[in-house]
Amino acid sequence: PGTCSNCHNGIIASGKPQGHIVTSGACDACHTTVAWLPASFDHDNITGSCASCHNGLTATGKPTGHFTTARDCGECHSSNFWMPLTFVHTSPGYPGNHRTALQCTDCHGGNAEAVTWAAPAYAPDCAGCHAPDFRPGSHRKTINPATNYTASELRDCSGACHVYTDSSLTTISNRRSGPEHRVSDGGF
Repeated sequence: PGTCSNCHNGIIASGKPQGHIVTSGACDACHTTVAWLPASFDHDNITGSCASCHNGLTATGKPTGHFTTARDCGECHSSNFWMPLTFVHTSPGYPGNHRTALQCTDCHGGNAEAVTWAAPAYAPDCAGCHAPDFRPGSHRKTINPATNYTASELRDCSGACHVYTDSSLTTISNRRSGPEHRVSDGGF
């Protein structure tokens, strides 16, 4: 009679082994009376936030070095599988999913929600991250004299750009009809 831990306390019968998930929950919340493994927990009937249990006392909380955030676990993780992360950006400043799979710390270099821009003066445009990669030679602005656009002028890479005949910028010699770069482009 009573709870599992009345006997499974490490004295009368085996208790939680060293390295067991931190929890104050009853054994039968995860284990059966037939076998300790496999252990499972049904999150379907849980109410409240993940952190109300996953606080390091009731159940395992964020590990050391975890991405610094006040968001609830469920915004990035699934209760079925912690990995892969399932976070979806909804911020209007998010440029879109890039062709290359980025890690969170590629943009969030301080391992926190704040974005660490390579060129903060150009944030939140493409140049905010890509200004150090900008090559002016392939971004012609005028033919005579030969000048090139700057990263500042082309800070949002999705705009159309013109090549002018001269520095008066009144006659277009060549025009690109649409965006030259998109975050999903293979060549960008």
